[in-house]
Amino acid sequence: MAQLTQLRRKIQAVNTTKKITHAIRLVSMASYSKLEKQAIFLKSYKNSIDQTFAQLLKPKPEWTSNTLFPGDVFDQSPLIIVISSTKGLCGSFNANLIRFIEKKLIFEKNQSPKFITIGTKAKREIESKNIGNIILNFEEFNFNNFETIGSKIIENIYTQDIPYSSVYFYSNKLINFFVQKPQQTTLIPAKLEFNSQENSQDNNNNNNNNIFDPIYEQDQKVILDFMAHKYIKSTILETLFQSLLSENAARFLAMDSSNTNAEKFLDKLTLQYNKSRQALITKEVSELCANME
Repeated sequence: MAQLTQLRRKIQAVNTTKKITHAIRLVSMASYSKLEKQAIFLKSYKNSIDQTFAQLLKPKPEWTSNTLFPGDVFDQSPLIIVISSTKGLCGSFNANLIRFIEKKLIFEKNQSPKFITIGTKAKREIESKNIGNIILNFEEFNFNNFETIGSKIIENIYTQDIPYSSVYFYSNKLINFFVQKPQQTTLIPAKLEFNSQENSQDNNNNNNNNIFDPIYEQDQKVILDFMAHKYIKSTILETLFQSLLSENAARFLAMDSSNTNAEKFLDKLTLQYNKSRQALITKEVSELCANME
């Protein structure tokens, strides 16, 4: 009888866990679907900013920005932004990112790195390694506040008396719904590139001796500084957004796997419970028959 009671409690516990994992699974899928729709527009916006900025810089190579193009070849004051998840239950999402950082993040003696951490896991990891100062930390990270986080990061970059020699992101990127990979994204120094379609258009223009030369109604430096700010903001927002997408996809996969495992374990426990119960009934019937004889 005690064995049946113990099995019954295990079955109830697994059923409760299954309900929780199923609920988190549904929430993650709903969040992912919502983010996926917005990702298309954000990507299009970023591509437009990148290409417009690159086109404006082409005829003005003399324009410089200490923030966007620092001249420190020794990279003495880098800023590292690490984006992990705020909550757990997302499988190997954080573990893969930490392993990736351990392989890539190597500093020289002359470097004095600073860190911005997003998510509790990132903060604990950087503090445990004691490799630099955490100047900003954001424990809450979701769709409602990622723009606010991006604005605070931009404010920190632009308000430095001595510009950062480089700015890097370490985060997860969504390859597809089932694959999320850690990546290093370089924000500063900026690397502006044309896509293949625009490259072919530029080649045609060069063949026709046509040079892209925009007409500025305002001061050129003011416009280029404005576009530089937009470029930094769009890159930061897309990186944050990709991490959110990856986190929700990873959490859905983890909870789906947990839900499947719970069902298998529940079937096993139910079968074991029924066998024990049947054995107990058979034993009682046998004892009853023996007593009647």
